[in-house]
Amino acid sequence: MDDPQHLSLPYDTRDRIHTWLCGSPEPALAALPNRPPTPPRSPSSQLRKHRRDSSLYDSDMEGSRDGSPKRRRGNDDNIAPAQSVSQVGVGSVLALSERTTLTATGTGGSGVVVDRKRSVSPSRHLTALRTAQPAITLGPITMHKTPLPKDVAVDIGKLRKRLSARHGYIPAGLQEAICRDPVFLPSLDIDPIDEEEFDEADSQNAAELADTLRRVKTIFQNARLCTEYGRDENAWCFDVVYPLLELAIKLHGKDKWRCESVQSQSLSPRYLSSIPDPTHTSPTRMKTLYRKTDFCFSTSRLDPAFASLYDHLERTYPEVSHTTDNFTSRVALFSGIEVKPENGDHKEAELQMGIWMAGSLRKKASLATQAVSGFQPSHASTRSAAEEAGDIAAYPLAAEADATPGVTLNVNTVPPLEPAITIIGHEHKVYYAYLSGSGGDVTILGPDEKLVGLTTRSVQGIFRLVRFYGAVLEYCYGVDEEETEKGVWGTFLGPVLRVLAGNGGGGGG
Repeated sequence: MDDPQHLSLPYDTRDRIHTWLCGSPEPALAALPNRPPTPPRSPSSQLRKHRRDSSLYDSDMEGSRDGSPKRRRGNDDNIAPAQSVSQVGVGSVLALSERTTLTATGTGGSGVVVDRKRSVSPSRHLTALRTAQPAITLGPITMHKTPLPKDVAVDIGKLRKRLSARHGYIPAGLQEAICRDPVFLPSLDIDPIDEEEFDEADSQNAAELADTLRRVKTIFQNARLCTEYGRDENAWCFDVVYPLLELAIKLHGKDKWRCESVQSQSLSPRYLSSIPDPTHTSPTRMKTLYRKTDFCFSTSRLDPAFASLYDHLERTYPEVSHTTDNFTSRVALFSGIEVKPENGDHKEAELQMGIWMAGSLRKKASLATQAVSGFQPSHASTRSAAEEAGDIAAYPLAAEADATPGVTLNVNTVPPLEPAITIIGHEHKVYYAYLSGSGGDVTILGPDEKLVGLTTRSVQGIFRLVRFYGAVLEYCYGVDEEETEKGVWGTFLGPVLRVLAGNGGGGGG
């Protein structure tokens, strides 16, 4: 008596599968049907067998009306009588043995198996961006093919010096409390804090610094939990990185900054790069490369001076950043920070950070172009035709801008370089982004291997990161050690936005 499990298929399909399995080189398959080979059938017996199998196949599809026992559903149930195994639909898997699995990934209209399109790796996109329109070039800081422009090299040197302070970043008033805290003791036993890392010039006592120590301890404990339990990107973002940035703003931001979470915010397409993506019907089609980052800094609307400036900009030129979000599009944004868990893709982080920084710098260049081209606040609702169309001609900056009649903008119209950061688990890496071409090309150099020890693996590492991010904020809004510079805000962003606001508002100084 035939096995009921096999009666649901016509003889030709079942015999083809049986022959294929018996002829398999896999040892486990060769031994499967341990029975003598089926003798050849006469044409009449084949016809009778075909009719019997067909009737059983049809009756089973109709609910087994003849009262036959209900068959078990097998792996080959979805194979139609006219199909071979190689024609099984998308996603079907036929298990042959413990070591062999055949997967049909898809079928074309002619029945040919077609592989699904592979996703493009971040490294490929980073390479493609070098020839994109406009281009984004990201490379090591010490392996640049051609000499950097002199002003860029000087600015990078100054910024590296500002960011690389290695001593005196822990208030001396916390030394005893840190060394006695049971949370820190296991770490300090292995990696003690050097005396020179305490700032003796800081006169605050332990009571005044209690909140700072509490925050650092929480960041340290959360970072340890993220490592121990392999937590995901969101945990690293909001349990470790965000509290760290908030502490830096509290201690060094002078109440003029906000940490913005921009994970869910879109970027304006006019400030993004495009790469060729031809098809048979559209060989010249271009594809916009769009990625988002996690955090950035914004000048705070809660500061009275900034609030006054933004109130004027609301009436004249409200869109001052490269996002489309209802809030962050209306405030000046600075830097970009991309976070990944410990096993995160470093190239993906660079790609996301790079696209964000390029859009940010292009928007700032567009603002400067508007400010020096005779912009009239009374026509604030009207954008230039090039800008509305996303034309790259909106980006070039006029060399003779300072001589434009009626405009008093005595600043360099090219946006200053900005630091950007990628974070993979505990490790923070620094990059320098600058506008390198009049058509909106952007170059990003990094990571800066000189800036070592930027990690949340130790209590001193967290204190150093707080001081590092404080230096980033001071670079944008502040003065250098000789108190001769006003930072990016004083030399570029502030003057540009005040012109676009009709010279209204204090602009934060």
